[in-house]
Amino acid sequence: MVLIKADGFTLLELLVVLCIVVIISAIAAPSFVEWRQAIAIKSALKHTADIAKYARTLSIAERKAITLVVDASANHCIGLTSASDCDCHVASSCHVFSQQKRLIMQSYNSVIASPANKKALLTFDGTHGMSFGSAMTVTISNARYTGKVIINNLGRVRYCTSTSLEGIPLC
Repeated sequence: MVLIKADGFTLLELLVVLCIVVIISAIAAPSFVEWRQAIAIKSALKHTADIAKYARTLSIAERKAITLVVDASANHCIGLTSASDCDCHVASSCHVFSQQKRLIMQSYNSVIASPANKKALLTFDGTHGMSFGSAMTVTISNARYTGKVIINNLGRVRYCTSTSLEGIPLC
């Protein structure tokens, strides 16, 4: 009797490998979701702080007042304007010297929790880049994490989180 050697895998071997892959995927999925939320809040905080720093730097460089608009209503957005106000929900409304400058928190799967459901303005003066008498704290949160971007009266911008995230200090 001649035995023919079969190449490939048996059905049992394929089922065992498939079960192992399913178990590993089930274990990895929650940590992947948590990782995505951590990256999203880090990005939202960093970009919010960056746009505030840009406003301060630009006000000094151009010697003009630049206004940071934080709108915590429906669309949760942040914009910059050289005018006194803008609607950051409208793409062409917030611009500085013909360049559109705005952040939409929806792209970070985050919301602006504070200032609560209202629009807040912070103007950096064109001489020193300071926001005299109008410090601001912008609280940004997603399903798992919460962080703050803090702008003091002198225009210094920093950010922190309430839970430990790598590379971001605690509040």
